[in-house]
Amino acid sequence: MHFDIKPPKHGGDLKKWSRKTNGAAKTWLDLSSACNREPWPIPEIPMQEWHELPDQDALYHAAQEYFHLKPIAIGSGSQQFIEALPTFFSANASIESNAQKVVKVPLIGYQEHAFAWKKWGFRVESYRTVEELIDSTWFAAVIINPNNPTGECLSSDVLSQLLSQVLSQIEKREEDSSSSDVSDECHLIIDEAFMDATPEQSLLFTQAEQIERSNVWVMRSVGKFFGLPGARIGFLFAAEKYANSINNLIGPWPVSTPALYLVEQALKDIKWQESARASLVKRHDYFWQIIRPKLNTVFDSQSITANALFYTWQLESQQDAERAFDWLQSVGVHVRQGESWIRVALPALSEMDRLDKSLIRLIRGEGGKDLS
Repeated sequence: MHFDIKPPKHGGDLKKWSRKTNGAAKTWLDLSSACNREPWPIPEIPMQEWHELPDQDALYHAAQEYFHLKPIAIGSGSQQFIEALPTFFSANASIESNAQKVVKVPLIGYQEHAFAWKKWGFRVESYRTVEELIDSTWFAAVIINPNNPTGECLSSDVLSQLLSQVLSQIEKREEDSSSSDVSDECHLIIDEAFMDATPEQSLLFTQAEQIERSNVWVMRSVGKFFGLPGARIGFLFAAEKYANSINNLIGPWPVSTPALYLVEQALKDIKWQESARASLVKRHDYFWQIIRPKLNTVFDSQSITANALFYTWQLESQQDAERAFDWLQSVGVHVRQGESWIRVALPALSEMDRLDKSLIRLIRGEGGKDLS
């Protein structure tokens, strides 16, 4: 086990920056986390929800209606399942045997995936494009769809090929029950944390039968589209045969009773979901027309990809990304910086004018960059 390695950095860290700046960051516009800046409105929580042990039954039913498939487990955000799967696959294995199992993760993507597998000694290898996974050998492959932070979406053709690959490996093992070669085992893990704005593209919507009969694992959460990262609720979808083991692994009551209540209401709120998706369209139109050109100037880049909840720019170098990050903070705008990229959450409509004026100030010379 390798639990002493350095963990990844995250966005959504404005309180940390506030401590570093003696409170100055409290007034910044926080576009670092890529969670919906027009979140689902929190209703009053009935008092009894604070006095009862968590019961997940009602949320299971609401999730089945919302996702069109019943999850096998409800946990503390999709992050709990990112942590749980390497642990689950290590239950009857040694660190030495894990080192022989190849786990493929995206080179650019949510880094907690790679980190979780590394902690348990798996042989983690990066891929640049999902197509590289086709016809290659791996114990597990992680796909982030849509990708965070690149915003790229997986094509249905590539996904179909990967699903067929997983199914063929399962059939091969069933035909040869004596096989113990780990290279014969094949698990496809799909992180759909940013899928709620386009639910018709979800594997849960298009390939539910495949999930129920093979080694395909899908993670969803309410942190992004619903703007509820603090609720810490995630859902895991997979074959029913894994349900008991996964739930025993994460233990009882992983989610608080008030959070269960709130997310049940959010998943049932069809009217809000429809208005939220309509608002995303309006916000993107404004951002693309008014904000994007100014950020292109600040970043000196037009290499941009868009997702329902964020935009990501590829810059020439890490130094350029760090410099742009500092410039934006100098005018009170906090974004997410990675290795030669900057991710900007889609602002609320009410925040667009403030962001626009901040960028105008920056371009005119504040923050150390004179582009006037």
